Amino acid sequence: MKPTQPPPAGPGSLAPTLLPVWRLALPAAPRPLLLRRDRPFDTEAPSVDVADVLRYVATARVTLKGPLALEIEGPGDPLASAESTLRILSLLREHHPDVRVGLVIDGPLLGEYAEELADFGLAWLVVRLDAATQRVAERFFAGGIHRGEVLERPEAAALYLEATAKAFEIARREGIAVAARITLLPTWNDGEIGALAAQAARGGAQRVDVVGPIDEGIPALRGVMPTDDELAEARDIAAQAFAEERHRVGRDEDTPLLDQLAPSRFRPVDLDALDAVDVLRTLPDPDEDEVREGAHLPRRRAQVVAVATRDGTLVDLPLQQAHVLHVYAVGATSIRLLGTRELPTAPGRRSDGVGHAPRFLEALMGCRALVATDFAPRALTLLRAVGIRPVVTGGRVDEVLDRVARGTLGVHTRGV
Repeated sequence: MKPTQPPPAGPGSLAPTLLPVWRLALPAAPRPLLLRRDRPFDTEAPSVDVADVLRYVATARVTLKGPLALEIEGPGDPLASAESTLRILSLLREHHPDVRVGLVIDGPLLGEYAEELADFGLAWLVVRLDAATQRVAERFFAGGIHRGEVLERPEAAALYLEATAKAFEIARREGIAVAARITLLPTWNDGEIGALAAQAARGGAQRVDVVGPIDEGIPALRGVMPTDDELAEARDIAAQAFAEERHRVGRDEDTPLLDQLAPSRFRPVDLDALDAVDVLRTLPDPDEDEVREGAHLPRRRAQVVAVATRDGTLVDLPLQQAHVLHVYAVGATSIRLLGTRELPTAPGRRSDGVGHAPRFLEALMGCRALVATDFAPRALTLLRAVGIRPVVTGGRVDEVLDRVARGTLGVHTRGV
């Protein structure tokens, strides 16, 4: 089990302090996974992209004093848009390593991406834990979309129960701090609050929060909105059950990161105030290398490119079938073979193109693009997350590299 990494020390870090933590909450999850009745997915709901996240974080670091935490929640599930979520984590770790990032999820797909989330520096997870039985879960979920399949209500509820039963242990195994969030809805799940808190404790959750619905105007919630007294009572029940179960299973260890990120210590960041800031001062100077050469073709940009090829003559292999990659240095007027790099031999790489993610990325260290005749979905997600362009094409290696360096050969565009 990986130990939870302590936050880095520094002016904006979450090292032990009595200062409040600025909480930047961004809706950067544009795709749904499970369709919740207590927070219906709205295709018109605003969501921010990777560039917006970086802009908001950069502006917040300039204008706010003290620790900053970013939490990604809604309008969908962050793991339904794993490619952009991993890209956000990768870029923030590179440019703003003192900003701690958390996700709010329902649970499905965590097992598929937990290793990458940990490798890219995810600090904490909040798992929505609202039902312990099929009957109650069907009250919360109207359906779902999972791996391209449309789920009916019973299937979505069953998937949710299976995923939440595993989510806490998966996060704990990867060294990611994890909290449970229970949305109290009287007559829906008020009889399961203690059981849910105990389930979270057994799984390895380090904190449990009981909250009310985010929107009182949802038609499905008429007549089931909790009062302040009902919320207070449910929080007492959850706290007692959580503490007793943690003690029973021997998990009374300290939880410094989640203690520092307790809701009582958060100060919300006003997005309108950030939008009013002149963001030009947070941006780097324009890239002079973008100046075009001649009337038709852009100039070649020097870069290192990896190619899936049998003999260095043709691009003729899908990534899944390549045992080694040929690595080239492409300059303004020359193309030079730097050598070959072996790819991981893990059995899974034959199907997903990646296998062991850290070793796969180690083979691509320093590369700006990877060229092959085809990519598996997991490889596409991982490459884009770390900023390596996946280029799908075939043909002579020298001609392909020239087009990649000039930017006249598109990246992978097929839906996956």
